[in-house]
Amino acid sequence: MDSFLDRIWEVILNFLNKSVVFIDTIFSPLEFLGPGVVIFLMAFLIVCITRIISRFYVTKRYITLKKEFEHWQGIREEAMKHPDHEKGKRLARNIDKAELNKVYYDYFFEGLLKNFITNVIPILFMATYVTTVYTPATLLKRFGDEWVFSFSIGESFHMDISSLFWFVICIILSFILFIILKLIFKKLYVNKESI
Repeated sequence: MDSFLDRIWEVILNFLNKSVVFIDTIFSPLEFLGPGVVIFLMAFLIVCITRIISRFYVTKRYITLKKEFEHWQGIREEAMKHPDHEKGKRLARNIDKAELNKVYYDYFFEGLLKNFITNVIPILFMATYVTTVYTPATLLKRFGDEWVFSFSIGESFHMDISSLFWFVICIILSFILFIILKLIFKKLYVNKESI
């Protein structure tokens, strides 16, 4: 068992190392734009990738659990429509205890795992990459400053923005930008279809 796990870990480690080299190859030529722009581009790219993956990656179990949940939810709603209100409540409670709660929790955890695989892991991977590659020492060596951004307002307020903090801001902005672009493309596509 240990040798099997060691082989799996070697495959994962090899994949991560090749991913780092690939990301370096893509984004190194863009470093003349500065660390802020490069980190924003990385964040936007990873948001686009996670949106595409989450749209197309759906397990059979997730689909089955969704159908099963909707089935039992429909039966529960029908039970609540019973003419005798008290009897309808008891039927709904029995459905909840018997099937609906179990199916709901299975469906919820399957969705949580899907979200973790399609969103959290890629974003954490990119955050790890950014904080490893753009350390204050590396930023100082490559760009002449230890921080991605550094600004002052008067003499009393000074703020230094690290690569991780800037990455988090960029992820939030990227999700907002992705939603706006999606709405714009939908609107353009709908307008072209109606013509």
